[in-house]
Amino acid sequence: MNDLACTIVNMMSAGSVEQTLSFALASLITLANPQWVCFLIWDADLKRYIIGDTWLPDSDARKPAALRRLVLGKANVAYLTDSQTARTLEAIGWYHPLNAKETHVGALCLGVDYIPAEAQPPYDLLVKALSHALYTNARLEQAERERVELERERQRLEHLLRAVEDQQRTIDQLLSVERQLSASLEAKVEERTAALRTAQNRLIQSEKLAVIGQLASSLAHELNNPLQAIESGLGLVMTQLNGTAPEVRADLTIIQQELERIQTIFRQMLDFYRPVSYEHLPLDVNAICEGVRILMRKRLQDAGITLRLQLADHLPTPIGDSNQIKQVLLNLILNAIEAARGEDARIQLTTAAQGQTMIITLADNGSGIPPEHLPRLFEPLFTTKLRGLGLGLAISREIIERYGGSISVESVLGAGTTFTIKLPVKEVCDRE
Repeated sequence: MNDLACTIVNMMSAGSVEQTLSFALASLITLANPQWVCFLIWDADLKRYIIGDTWLPDSDARKPAALRRLVLGKANVAYLTDSQTARTLEAIGWYHPLNAKETHVGALCLGVDYIPAEAQPPYDLLVKALSHALYTNARLEQAERERVELERERQRLEHLLRAVEDQQRTIDQLLSVERQLSASLEAKVEERTAALRTAQNRLIQSEKLAVIGQLASSLAHELNNPLQAIESGLGLVMTQLNGTAPEVRADLTIIQQELERIQTIFRQMLDFYRPVSYEHLPLDVNAICEGVRILMRKRLQDAGITLRLQLADHLPTPIGDSNQIKQVLLNLILNAIEAARGEDARIQLTTAAQGQTMIITLADNGSGIPPEHLPRLFEPLFTTKLRGLGLGLAISREIIERYGGSISVESVLGAGTTFTIKLPVKEVCDRE
């Protein structure tokens, strides 16, 4: 392979415009023997030539900058006149436009008046190869510029996308915080509303208690002495009868029982009004239930009602006053005895534990409680009985709530009623 072929191969495989022009320069100097060489590159965006490379021999006194300005001026004018034909230009020399695939890529300017005939074929081949090489390099550079621009645009879009995603995350976080605040505010409003409702109920109950207390104090003061005198006189009369007049003695016994009932009502009213001291001790709930069954055995037998105990083993220990808890169970059983009538009348008392809560359940198969009465069942002075003041369940709730527990009721007409007592389990006996 000769030198020209090697030059053309190197030009076509060059990686840049500078390398392509460097390979072409050496062949041009050999073929045309010019006084100088100036390569011009066409800038499609600016619509004019720019300097690609310039060669001057060391012996030439002209300066490269002055030569470049002269060549640029003449070449740009020549392009506007004819960008296809190689020719001699006045004052500079040979002007050869470089075109490939109908695209103007540059110009070759030589310090000669013409190309010798013997050098024309290799010169034309070199110029053609140079045009194609510059066209290829220009396309590659354009593609690279477009790739760089696209990469910049991609990075810009990614940056914008990340910014949008960050804003969206911020908005989502703000919305989440707003939802949490809204839910918290709603919960607080509901909590405050429930607390206000509870306070109102407490206030109403306190007003009722104040009325009961005033009434109880007044009645106890006014009737205590006459009742004691009547009871003493009644006891004296029964002693004097000494077994005679059984019918009169029976009547007097009924009168004595009614006097005791009146005194019990007064004590109940006073106990509900006056502060009572409570013990805070570990409770054996199963033992309390057994004791209640023994106490109520005669009353249950007379009423023909069966009391069944279903007591769980290894129960945890709640804290409270055993006498007060016993009072609550006795009151519930007495109510159940009045409701559970019939041949299959029965009451079931159950104990169980759920986590840190002791659960006592008392259920009967009686007539049930009307739904409209359930919301007021634990209010003081509310009763549907012909006899009684309606204080038993109110006292029971006060006792259970004093120990941090709760008492609730479920009832179905014709099927029965279930009372559920929940007491918190504590490892340490604390006393208010």
